[in-house]
Amino acid sequence: MAIVKMNKFTLLAFESKKEKLLEKLQAFSNVEFINLQDENFLENNKILKDLTKDQIDSNMAKCEEQLLKVKYSIKFLENYLPKQSLIKSLRQEKISLTMSELEDKVLKSNWEAIYEKIKQKDSQLTNLDNEKMRLKGSVEKLIPYEGFNASLSSLKELKRTSYFLGSVPNSCEENIINDLNDCYIEIMSKDDKETYFFALAHKENEMNVLDSLRTFGFTPFKSEEEDIPLKLIHDYNERVSLIGAEKFIIKEELAGYDEEMKVIQLAYEYYTNLILRKNISTNFLKTENVSLIQGWIPVSKNDEFTIITENILGEDYYLNFEEVKEEEIDDIPIQLKNNDLNESFEAVTGMYSLPKYNDIDPTPFVTPFYLTFFGMMVADAGYGLLMLISTLLSLKFFEFQDKTKKMVKFFMYLSFPTITFGLMYGSVFGDIIKFTGLIDTGKDFMTILVLSLAFGVIQIFFGLGIKAVLLIKMGRSLDAFFDVGSWVITLISIGGIVAGVMLNISMLKTICSFWGIAGAILIVATQGRAAKTIGGKIGKGLYDLYGITSYLGDLISYSRLMAIGLAGGSIAGAINMVIKMIPGPIGTFVLGSLLFVIFQAVNLLLSLLSGYVHTLRLTYVEYFSKFYDGGGRPFKPFEAQNKYINLKRD
Repeated sequence: MAIVKMNKFTLLAFESKKEKLLEKLQAFSNVEFINLQDENFLENNKILKDLTKDQIDSNMAKCEEQLLKVKYSIKFLENYLPKQSLIKSLRQEKISLTMSELEDKVLKSNWEAIYEKIKQKDSQLTNLDNEKMRLKGSVEKLIPYEGFNASLSSLKELKRTSYFLGSVPNSCEENIINDLNDCYIEIMSKDDKETYFFALAHKENEMNVLDSLRTFGFTPFKSEEEDIPLKLIHDYNERVSLIGAEKFIIKEELAGYDEEMKVIQLAYEYYTNLILRKNISTNFLKTENVSLIQGWIPVSKNDEFTIITENILGEDYYLNFEEVKEEEIDDIPIQLKNNDLNESFEAVTGMYSLPKYNDIDPTPFVTPFYLTFFGMMVADAGYGLLMLISTLLSLKFFEFQDKTKKMVKFFMYLSFPTITFGLMYGSVFGDIIKFTGLIDTGKDFMTILVLSLAFGVIQIFFGLGIKAVLLIKMGRSLDAFFDVGSWVITLISIGGIVAGVMLNISMLKTICSFWGIAGAILIVATQGRAAKTIGGKIGKGLYDLYGITSYLGDLISYSRLMAIGLAGGSIAGAINMVIKMIPGPIGTFVLGSLLFVIFQAVNLLLSLLSGYVHTLRLTYVEYFSKFYDGGGRPFKPFEAQNKYINLKRD
């Protein structure tokens, strides 16, 4: 239960063997490379400035092109392959391959032929869609003229007459009939805006008629079609139906590309990880033939790293491990190591900030309080039992990624205090099962409030205790007394004064008043000791003494343990009360059961959300502020990306 001990390694290897070495280290997944090409790093290591910056090799563009093909294929097929249900996808176990096995499968596969076939199908569907759109557009243009019972090509055969086929605004219909009284005019159809017509005029009168029509906003019908409009409309609609059938056949064929998709997914994993290996070279320096590689590695992995290096490089390498230096503390990546219970709560620490390398891992000190506070806020044995059953079944039957698995375990562990406090409060889905718990939530409000504040006092003093221990371990025992001891004396004395007043014990009030004054004087005298002037020391001391009000605010914050716990139970009880008011046994059984499930599920989700958020708040604000600063960065090893398969070591 600590921060994993790290050391820095320096490796010199021949450039010709770098690619194979990186492949093994990617599968090893326990090395974080230092960016030796960073200008700030080079500024502080002038001896390295004469080395050449390593670069991405010339095959990178080809690999990226291949990956683009793979991504295109996957995205296209995802639109047509049957969607897996969430439960089925979670239950499906990924295949496991080594890097070598993956490379062998991909290079021997026909994924590029599959890509070409997919591209062809995509082109066919696109062409069919374009044709369908074009035909529908033609039909839309022809519909107003479906009453024209001659072929459009016959109009071009007219020699002594001129024709006009088109439309004018509805408001101009009477005008054209009156104005063109020496022409033959036939109204084809109308819509909301336009009147569609056909007109014939003498050849010598063509320009006069055209000028008149233009004044009325004439829009001529233009088309390359030659057949009768009604026949064209029928033929085009029939072709549109056939296009739908052709598309259906293609989509049905694509829906059967399950095996092709698996091949493409293997190619995705291969090229994604290959590109990662090629990109990582931008962290290295080199001479003409030798690469310089530096990075961080857990001390416990040194031997494995050495064996991998020897297997790939033989005796042609230089490898050195260095202990962490004081000036490197802020640069060291942080990896936590805890037992299964505390590991599930590492996300709580990580969301706030990881510790620095010379700090402590607060996770083991967070876990018991988080469990207690969450359980006290949700506090329903029925809800806890549901959490326990659902998480256990999920862990048994579903295949989760590591982060998701930790989150499921997180709520599994939280189910136990939820059940415990639920039984203490006599709450199972509110009051669906009536029994007397250790605490009656309907009467013992003060008991629950005192219990909440007591937990707050314990956590606050525990945080101060951790701070004292850390200072003592750093050889700063006097600072521990000044920065922690003075506050402990003052806070305990204030608590004693309050107890003396409430219990009317004069001796207790007198003794605690004396120690309270002594503690306050100690705070004023020591908290400003870093200031250079006497005025500055006293001013800083007085300001810090005023901070005692923040402790009072912190303590009051713990009353939310009572408020949220009682609120969730009250809502659950109210739900049960409403259900009991439904008349008739059938109504109660059918409608009541449905309402019970819906509203209790909503209340459960709200209770879980409240418990999760408010426990985080108590942890980060009231607890961590007493002893923990954080500031560390997570260990980010060079590792394989596993989206569709599990990549394992050789």
